Amino acid sequence: METIPESVENFAKIARRYCEWAEAERGDPDDEMVVAREILAELHLAIIRLPNLGFDDDDDQDEVTWSADEWRKIRDSFRDLPVQGHWDVFDPLVEEAPVFNTLGDDLADIYADLKDGLAHHDAGRIGSAVWEWRFSFSTHWGRHLTSAQRAIYAHFFNQY
Repeated sequence: METIPESVENFAKIARRYCEWAEAERGDPDDEMVVAREILAELHLAIIRLPNLGFDDDDDQDEVTWSADEWRKIRDSFRDLPVQGHWDVFDPLVEEAPVFNTLGDDLADIYADLKDGLAHHDAGRIGSAVWEWRFSFSTHWGRHLTSAQRAIYAHFFNQY
């Protein structure tokens, strides 16, 4: 068996912790904002450090490990956070009108993409897991992560 890079196992550990947090009962909303701030920062750093292992050509399985109902349940579980809606732009390098987004939507979309990669990881398809996480980060959950981070940053900044 090939040795799995430490950065891959570290990312999987953080992704799993994020998913477990997202699935858990919500605690104090202010405490949840602190957890969100910290774990999103960890995810962001860990994905940057995740190596490009290429695509596993032998893997033609499209792992989807969550349902729309589960996604909505995750999204709705964040409804009591102190930040709900926030303004965002899809590409800050292009002049475009901002859109209104919700923090719960950001956090649930991150959850869904991480879960898909974890399914590959747990099945021993490490190359596919890394490819899934990196690809979905660059095309989807990365925007939700940075959007959520900006909203959470503004929440804490505005408290001063």
